[in-house]
Amino acid sequence: MSWLGTLYQTYQENESQVGRIQKSNYGKEVVLLPISHAYQNAQIDVAVTPMGEFYSAKVIPKEDAPTIIPVTIQSAGRTNKPSPHGLHDGLQYVAGDFEDFGGVYKRENSYQAYMKQLTNWCDSEFGHPWVKSVLIYLKRGCLIEDLVKEKVMVAQGSKLILKWSKALEEEFGEKPLLFQVLPGDQTTAFVRFSIYQPGKGSQPLWGQQPIIDSFIQYYNTQLPANGLDYVLGERLPITENHPSKIRYGGDMAKIISGNDSVNFTYRGRFTDKNQVALISYEVSQKAHNALKWLIAKQGYTIDGRVFLTWGNDQVPQVEDSSFDIFATDQEAEILVSRDTTHQQFSQLFHQALRGYKTKLAYNEPIHMMILDAATPGRMGVLYFRSLDKEVYFSRLEEWHTTCFWKHTYGSKNKQRYTFWGAPSLKDIAEATHGMNASDKMIKNTIHELFTCVVDGNNIPMYVVQNLLQRSSTPLSMENWEWQKTLSIACAVMKKHFNFKKEEQSVALDEKETNRNYLFGRLLAVADVIEERVLYKTGEKRTTNAVRYMTAFSAHPMTTWKIIQESLLPYQQRLQNDYLIKELDKITSLFIMQDYTDKALDGRYLLGYRSQREKLMKKIENTEE
Repeated sequence: MSWLGTLYQTYQENESQVGRIQKSNYGKEVVLLPISHAYQNAQIDVAVTPMGEFYSAKVIPKEDAPTIIPVTIQSAGRTNKPSPHGLHDGLQYVAGDFEDFGGVYKRENSYQAYMKQLTNWCDSEFGHPWVKSVLIYLKRGCLIEDLVKEKVMVAQGSKLILKWSKALEEEFGEKPLLFQVLPGDQTTAFVRFSIYQPGKGSQPLWGQQPIIDSFIQYYNTQLPANGLDYVLGERLPITENHPSKIRYGGDMAKIISGNDSVNFTYRGRFTDKNQVALISYEVSQKAHNALKWLIAKQGYTIDGRVFLTWGNDQVPQVEDSSFDIFATDQEAEILVSRDTTHQQFSQLFHQALRGYKTKLAYNEPIHMMILDAATPGRMGVLYFRSLDKEVYFSRLEEWHTTCFWKHTYGSKNKQRYTFWGAPSLKDIAEATHGMNASDKMIKNTIHELFTCVVDGNNIPMYVVQNLLQRSSTPLSMENWEWQKTLSIACAVMKKHFNFKKEEQSVALDEKETNRNYLFGRLLAVADVIEERVLYKTGEKRTTNAVRYMTAFSAHPMTTWKIIQESLLPYQQRLQNDYLIKELDKITSLFIMQDYTDKALDGRYLLGYRSQREKLMKKIENTEE
């Protein structure tokens, strides 16, 4: 099924959620919009009486600005051409005295077009009495005058003030609230309407089901001629104009657009855009509204690129870490509170996924989509895939149980926490390029890693090489960042080299004879020996093992000789036979031809980290 058909079906399956306010994964309020409606940020709320008299007006705080408004095909994706919305609209549309206060229409008179459309709705059999009250008031053409009297808008003489300045502050006093919420000048204000009833207060004309139904029923009589819808295969009213504002309120990029007829959109293949595909108004509206809802509810966006995974119920996201997936699970404490073996983690992760599966119907598909806009007006579907839930969960489980390591994250401003499993795709991307990398680099790397999880692709070599290089240069970053980068690198190296997949633990393997792994173990022992002496003497500095790590990864044999010579005085002062014997034991595992200066690969990081973990545990247990 196409992405349009899938989103249309998602809307149909969630029609009971239409108009209901929900909480997103990020704590924001989201709503699945009805057809012929859109979200718009409003700055002014005007209340009128049922008799069409002005009652009051106020500036809307930013947090209350999102408003569900009725829209037409043309107005939903309007740019410069005047196309009025159904009821709530910009000042140039609803104010009959717009020109009297210095406003200039871009093309034709927007107020007249708005009033003609609103009159047609009110005169139809589906007209609503409260909407007629607004029409009666707006016919008087005195909206801006009333707003100035109410001190919602500010004018100098007969002209609206466009920009606020210190000179105006001396004349009018404190900066008006409207200037604090407006993205532009006063003429760009968006107005929504309420009805004031004595004893009942103000009733909003947005989000009210009777008014929503009234506009939908009216607008269905205004739809264009029928055609063959390519998504459903039925003859339905066709639209050539499709919604924008998909990722957020001010987003003007469209996924489907055919407004350029001079050899750009069609590339010479067609003479008319309708030869490409015909899409019905209903399918377009429902599919786009479902997509907006899903993105707002659970999509992950970085630098304009949207990563989205959805099913008919809550599903773990592709970009999540193991900790994120377990965050709402009762087993999360087990993963955080104590050490976990690979086998224990695999069992717990499998149980967590089984909990998600039971909420889904048999053979229900999971859908994945990546969106981005190359230009402000054009958006593309960069990736779309539907997988059977069993396939999706098996690939998710494969990723999290092979890209597996112990992670201890923390920074100056974040609480430190420990978990076992796979890091998030964003954390891998940031560890690959550095914390100060551009969002463009991060999103492109997340995109490539996304397919590694879903399609089982190999981890890109530049990710492996960058992680190796950055993990081997600890002095180039703060210690907390290096520790985080190192643990993420270990997880990726374990996945990349398929290292010890048959083993059920990431603990130190004392039988492993791979030269990279052995050199990493040597470096860890040298690091711990010097660190223990420095700790006992109260000296605070970086160990030679860490200082020489970059050179060690490139020329291990030569650099090890330097580290070993600098280690002699520390060995004598420590007088710890166990650590000395550990060095001898590791050295004895080398095959002569492997003891060379050939550069090390990422497996040396696994040896270093595993050996260091074991030594530190043994020292802690001994001291206790």
